[in-house]
Parts: sequence; structure tokens; C-alpha cells
Amino acid sequence: MSIHPKTVFIVHGENSSPEDHWFSWLAQQVKAMHGIAKLVFLPDADIPEFDLWQQALDMQISNLNEHSIVIAHSLGCLAVAHYLSQHLNHQKMEALICVAGFKSVTPHKPELNSFIQQVTLQSRVLHRQIAHRIVLFSNNDPVVPPPLALQFGHFMNAQLLEVKQAGHFTQQDGFSEFAFLQQILQPLMLSV
Repeated sequence: MSIHPKTVFIVHGENSSPEDHWFSWLAQQVKAMHGIAKLVFLPDADIPEFDLWQQALDMQISNLNEHSIVIAHSLGCLAVAHYLSQHLNHQKMEALICVAGFKSVTPHKPELNSFIQQVTLQSRVLHRQIAHRIVLFSNNDPVVPPPLALQFGHFMNAQLLEVKQAGHFTQQDGFSEFAFLQQILQPLMLSV
């Protein structure tokens, strides 16, 4: 058991909230693993506003340290990756796990283009300051086609894990729980 409990920040994406999908279930699993779970709330998730999301992240995940793990879903991955690119210059953290993340405009969501175009990612900062980078993607994601998830993963030099037939990893796709993610998290929670 590590002396420092791990803090896991769980960040939702577009059109969702901390109560949706597998987020609160995962928070319970984190507590069961003796970690601290923080569900991050991003305002106006139906019409995401880049600056508002960055302010929300700044208020809720600013005290990151080498025991911090951030898990994000969909557009939340991009918002978090931008935030970390700007704020991790002198701070290391344990892990960033992105579920259905992407960094370039997606053909299915033209309304997100202006949000996406405001993002600046620093691959060097993300590689150097985050010990573990993991990207989960689905082979039949209707929102984030696999090539976009792979591009995002390669950019972050992340471990890429495919989950078959998982859709966009939402409740509608059968993801009110996410056992595979829990399995990935377990060793990270125990590392010192």
C-alpha cells in the first residue's frame, strides 16, 4: 500500500455530466482501492465552451502531483490534454487515461470544430511529465473513429488499448460500469 493515497480525477465529455455513464461507478471503485476520487464538473456540456472548460479544470484539478491520475472521456480528453500541456511544465503526475480521446476535428461532430481548434497540445510536456499515458478506443465508436483515437494516442506516445464493440463507452453502449478500466487502474493505484 503506498503511503500517499492516489487522487483520481474523473472528467466527463460533451453532452454528459459526472453522474453519467461509468463515472460515479468508477469513483466508488477508486474509494474501494483506498484512493481519493474527484468527479470533475464541466459547465454547459451540451454546448462546450473552450474557455469555460479550462477555467473549470483550473478550479478542480489545479493541485496535481506525482500521485494524481486523470481519467477523461471523449472531448474531456482533449480539454484535459490542453490543460496539462499548459500546467505541467514543472510538475509530474502518475497517469492520464483517455477513453475515446481525439485531437483533430471529427467528421461526425462539426459543431465541436471551434473548440478543437483552440486546443494547443505540447507532446513534449505530456511525454515527460506524465509517467503513464493510456488511450482506450473502440473499433465501432460512432463519434471517434479508430484512426482519430490512434492519432491522439500516438501523439501522446501512449499505450493504446482497443476495446471491441464498445461504441463510445457510454451508458447507451452498456457502460454504466467499466471493469476493464478498473483493471488498468488497479496497478497504478498500488504503485508507490
